[in-house]
Amino acid sequence: MANIENSGVLDAAQYRDMPEEVLIAQNLVQQGAIHAISSLLQYGCTEETALKMLESLKTNAQDIRAEAKRRGSNIFERDQVAFN
Repeated sequence: MANIENSGVLDAAQYRDMPEEVLIAQNLVQQGAIHAISSLLQYGCTEETALKMLESLKTNAQDIRAEAKRRGSNIFERDQVAFN
């Protein structure tokens, strides 16, 4: 199964070679991360706020994994977390 590695910003040239569906997925992921970080900045980056956001995301990810597994296209067996 896949793991996410935090290697920083990708070279923009890599996006030019991505298939359309991968580029769309990258766009969704990036916008989700931007929204999450901007929400923390807006509401205050407290541990309580971050934990609530993390729990919500983990619940959604679990539901997505279940549907992906049902379809035979599951990528992640578990959440890719640095903080538990």
